[in-house]
Amino acid sequence: MSIKSFYVGGLLAFTACASSGVPAAGPRRDPNVITHEEFVASNEGNAFDAIARLRPLFLKSRGRTTINADANDFPIVFVDGQRYGDLNSLRNLVAAQILEARHLGATDAVGKYGMQYGGGVIEITTR
Repeated sequence: MSIKSFYVGGLLAFTACASSGVPAAGPRRDPNVITHEEFVASNEGNAFDAIARLRPLFLKSRGRTTINADANDFPIVFVDGQRYGDLNSLRNLVAAQILEARHLGATDAVGKYGMQYGGGVIEITTR
């Protein structure tokens, strides 16, 4: 067997085992959205516990984003378009009653709700 044949055979074997680079078929999950189906499947009783299980980064501080002392470093919760409270207020929401939870980062939250929301917003839509 020549060296050329050896390299060609190795190249063919490598190519045959390589992935096509196309992701497997199936639903694609948005990292900034939790659906009603995900909340129900989590088997958690309240929104805080469900979010902590499904998208724990929703609940994290992104660090100080402003020198405004009144600004919050953590996301603020809005339910059906109204300010609801801090992250602990999620413990008062029944997970199965949520249609969708959406995380807005600092830029989007400030643009939509104002400068005091530099820590982000968790928008909850209920049934």
